[in-house]
Amino acid sequence: MGQDYPRRDPGSHAQGLSCGTLPRAFHFFRENIVKRIFVASLLTVCSWMAHAAPPTPESIELLLDLVQAEKIMDGIKPQVQGAMKANMDQALKGRRPSAEEQKVLDAYLLTATQIVNETLTMDRIKPLHLQLYGQHLTQEEVDGMITFYQSPVGKSMVTKMPHIMQGVMAALPSLLAPMQDKLRLAGEHMVRELVALQRKAPQANL
Repeated sequence: MGQDYPRRDPGSHAQGLSCGTLPRAFHFFRENIVKRIFVASLLTVCSWMAHAAPPTPESIELLLDLVQAEKIMDGIKPQVQGAMKANMDQALKGRRPSAEEQKVLDAYLLTATQIVNETLTMDRIKPLHLQLYGQHLTQEEVDGMITFYQSPVGKSMVTKMPHIMQGVMAALPSLLAPMQDKLRLAGEHMVRELVALQRKAPQANL
């Protein structure tokens, strides 16, 4: 009779894998996947933070230079002065001022012009630009605008935009005149109603 050898369970090899090798392999696989997901998430967050980062003051100043903000500011001053002159003429209601009155009006216009020129300067306005651009724009957005204004189309827009704005400002008085008349009539109607209510009030107290 041959020697009897212990019979091996056919599932013992599989059981050995499930109890030893497979858990270790699964653990390694799980750790590797978790690390990959963590790294990918970290890169995504870092990329988003870089895009959402506030713009640097240097990039904002470059953008202001590209759009010629100081030149735009200088172009606003004559428009403000013209608006003040128009208000003076409107206050006169078509009446020709006397020589003495004209001197007073000219002195006021000169003083007002000096105040406007001293106030509307880039040194005064730039801090406001830096603050507002930094609050409402990201570095990515500022970089995109810089790229645009450095392009031929952007440079052309900077050159032509003042002419467009001048056209808009020139057309505004005729566009706003009907609105101003309606507002004046509405204001006069409001005053009449208030006066009527004031006249009724003493009678109601009797």
